Amino acid sequence: MHGNLAESRSVYEWVVDLCVSLGASRDDMVPFEKYANAALSLGSPSSAARALAAGAPNIERVDRLVQAVAAQRGKRHAVLDETVALVDARLALNRKKA
Repeated sequence: MHGNLAESRSVYEWVVDLCVSLGASRDDMVPFEKYANAALSLGSPSSAARALAAGAPNIERVDRLVQAVAAQRGKRHAVLDETVALVDARLALNRKKA
């Protein structure tokens, strides 16, 4: 998140735009600054990241869900696609080891 704030903002705003295109109100979306501020207080990696590192062969995938919904709308984001590919690769490795 904070390793590349501009990239994180780009993905976040793209997801907000996707949500709005699906009928959400932009006023109901959490501003990026508030989201980024909350991320500063996180003391450990996400549960998905911990599960991947621990060798889980399957995890819940919000990244894939967002990618699939966006694809139905003809939308893509390179950073999201890269994230999906990285998680896919790690899951494949975990499954191979299992």
